[in-house]
Amino acid sequence: MGDEEGSVLILKCKPDSSIEDLIIEVAYPISRNFSFFVAQARRTTLDLRASAGESAAALSQSRSELTLTIKYELAAETRSHTFITRDTQKLKAFTTECRRLKDIFTRNEFDADFSWMSLYTPENSSKYLRMVNTPLHARLSSAIAGLPGDDAADIDIVREHWIYNKAIEEASTGSSARLLIRLGTFNVNGKMPSQDLSPWLRPMKRDSEKSGWISPLKPISPLDIPSETTGDHVSSSPGTSSVTLAHPSLTNEASGSDPDLFVLGFQELDLSTEALLYATSTVKEDAWVAAIFAGLGEKCILYEKLASKQLVGMLIIAIVKKSRLSCFGDITLSATGAGIMGLMGNKGATAIRMSYTPTAPEISPSPIVLTFVNAHLAAFDEMVERRNFDFHELSRRLIFYPTDGLDSDANSNVEVETPRKAMGLFESDVLFWMGGWIDLADGDIRELLLSSLTVDNVPLLLKYDQLKAAITSGKAFVGFSEHAITHMPSYRYASNGNMSGDALGYDRKRKPAWTDRILHIRAPNVSVRSSSYRSHPKITMSDHRPVSADFHLTLSIVDKKRREIAASRLYRDIWGVEQSSKIPKIQLQSTTLDFGKIKATGVKFPAFTGSLLQILDSPSVSDTQFSHDWLMEISITGPQWLKIDPAVGLLRPGESLTITATAFVDNLAASRLNLASPSLDCTLILHTALGKDHFISVTGEYQYTCFANKLSRLIRLSGPVRAMKSPDDGVSERQSVNAPREFMKLVNWLMTHVTDPNDLFNGSPDDNICMAIRECLDTGDEFPSVKSPEEQSRYATAIIGTLIQFLDSLADPVVPAYLHARCLQMTSRDEAFELLDEFPPESVNVWISLTAFLHYISQQKQPSKPVADQAGMAERLGMPIMQNSCASSSK
Repeated sequence: MGDEEGSVLILKCKPDSSIEDLIIEVAYPISRNFSFFVAQARRTTLDLRASAGESAAALSQSRSELTLTIKYELAAETRSHTFITRDTQKLKAFTTECRRLKDIFTRNEFDADFSWMSLYTPENSSKYLRMVNTPLHARLSSAIAGLPGDDAADIDIVREHWIYNKAIEEASTGSSARLLIRLGTFNVNGKMPSQDLSPWLRPMKRDSEKSGWISPLKPISPLDIPSETTGDHVSSSPGTSSVTLAHPSLTNEASGSDPDLFVLGFQELDLSTEALLYATSTVKEDAWVAAIFAGLGEKCILYEKLASKQLVGMLIIAIVKKSRLSCFGDITLSATGAGIMGLMGNKGATAIRMSYTPTAPEISPSPIVLTFVNAHLAAFDEMVERRNFDFHELSRRLIFYPTDGLDSDANSNVEVETPRKAMGLFESDVLFWMGGWIDLADGDIRELLLSSLTVDNVPLLLKYDQLKAAITSGKAFVGFSEHAITHMPSYRYASNGNMSGDALGYDRKRKPAWTDRILHIRAPNVSVRSSSYRSHPKITMSDHRPVSADFHLTLSIVDKKRREIAASRLYRDIWGVEQSSKIPKIQLQSTTLDFGKIKATGVKFPAFTGSLLQILDSPSVSDTQFSHDWLMEISITGPQWLKIDPAVGLLRPGESLTITATAFVDNLAASRLNLASPSLDCTLILHTALGKDHFISVTGEYQYTCFANKLSRLIRLSGPVRAMKSPDDGVSERQSVNAPREFMKLVNWLMTHVTDPNDLFNGSPDDNICMAIRECLDTGDEFPSVKSPEEQSRYATAIIGTLIQFLDSLADPVVPAYLHARCLQMTSRDEAFELLDEFPPESVNVWISLTAFLHYISQQKQPSKPVADQAGMAERLGMPIMQNSCASSSK
């Protein structure tokens, strides 16, 4: 075409390599966002303390020294790089070429592609985990929506996905391997180990009998540092030479519940100013390693240190069971700063990457790659955007370079499958992220933490968690999972004991928060189950409490050689599709789908309505006239309330495919459909790559529901919501009722029929009864009559469950978010009624009815409970109801 595109590559030396061994640090396209400027270099300030030679060098500095600053603007930042040169001729040639290429881009901006730059962009290769967790149809071009797209690229994506999964299916042995990992994160606030770490490293007391843990050794003093030094290489277990075992006969075969691998992350290991300026010794690391092995008790003989990496105050340590040592290999380390000037090591991350190959007789099993990150990000709750930015920066800059020392076979017999090249953070099968994250809750959280229902209050506080908000909004940690938090905030405890703290031991000047977190993201080929997630308040040496999490990994054992053979065969079988002259054709069993009446089911009751769509291949002539195979890649799209499985498929000659289209309206979809026409008629587009599109007509009638609505809308209904003909049906504001009829119907039934509060939470609600109750609320029908005490108890549990779901589904909460903090501060009845005047009118009667019901039910006598147990009944009953009144799921 004659047009050109340009890029600037910034290179750097590999760690511990010569100047000739360069790698690409970053590549910037010369586009609208690219700029540069040249300036006179600032003369070096003469240092009178320097030696005579250094002073002479400063005085003789060339006045022709120039600086080149390159800037590139991104959505969330501007990256800047400054270089110094004395070669004015080469600098002039560089700037002239940059201007020429930018002029070309300006003239051809809309045709610019820069796709060729993927070969020079290392961070593009670090998105494997994100890619494999993205639905296949979302990776394709816009052609799947009936618009022009890149069919050739889509074919490559679908084909690679199909071959990958088909080869694994054929090479699977049918057996699986399990790996138990314990992760720990601990901000030590500059302290040396001074307490027994066994509560952090070992199962809880109630699990100790089953797991076979032996009581810990006498704690090792931080001064009893073993003679072996620890570095960035695989080493033998430190500390074992200085420990005398009480039971020398203990074998290397630990019980099944002992972790196979410990990965522990420390932050603020060294708070000294000097640590920011030059590398410190391994004294602190050695002390913590010794304390870890002491905390393992007599089982420390079963483990040895695998690897470690320290950057100023951040330290990550991997300790492996000796009997599993041969399964781990390809160990590489990485660290990067994100502190002062975005580079210093007071903030940042350290990371360890390793492969794990399960033991399997007579085959060569495929390994998986595990990556562990220990991060320390910017503090204070107002720095949330900086933490989001740092997450993306660390994800981009944490690169693992293979090194001969770590990747040698000295400690591993595992055959390395991955190429010997620099690997990105997300080029893993499982990625664990642990470390500090400030997430202060809104309002005075001490009031809820001091409540007698502290554990029940945790979910309410976590609704304001900044980390979960970042995941939900897509600003950071997208795709990561975290075990449900049930422990008290791990930060910030008073350092001087209870004299300077509140009743729970937290610092009065800083709000308690769940800052120490452990998350993970996995590829579909590995099952990860989190079995525990807790803090350890017995370890009090820091203003943080350490946090641990146990993970059970299950991976299918796949014969690597069989998989490679199968993949090669499948590639040969379908090779040549791009060169095929045959146009793919398909025949649909039907071009219409009728769903009838579609009801909102809610997230708790997935009552699906399914329809089948049969796709048959229909060649225009017999296959025998062709000497090559041919393929059809098909994809289908529809509205959000319609789930299509599979959404993307590949057909070989003679194959057929059945697609299931399922209507499922949860609270999120219902909140939108309640405001739209009841007609759900639409058209599905079935796209055939390199072929023609097919159109499938879908018909359906949405049944309006009182769930996932606003209170202000419900009080203006003239009758049952199901009787609405359009979303605009309703009475004027002057004719509205005081509270939604559906809500009052639930509360009145509870106050009329429930005499024993224990009936309200007597097991899990019956799904069928709950669906019948929802239908009565929407249609205005009366609830079924109950004929026996057992039936009444089941209905009471179902109706209170439906009430909670109703409150949780509201588009706007009963208690406005801006009044949450003040609600917690109310100390008298008069103050409460004053605050109630600030509620929206539609919320006032709902709140009063809720509190009246709770007051009534808490006064009922409980034959099966002593009087002492009835004192806190209102609080125990009210917590789940009030939690769902303060925040909504569909908001």
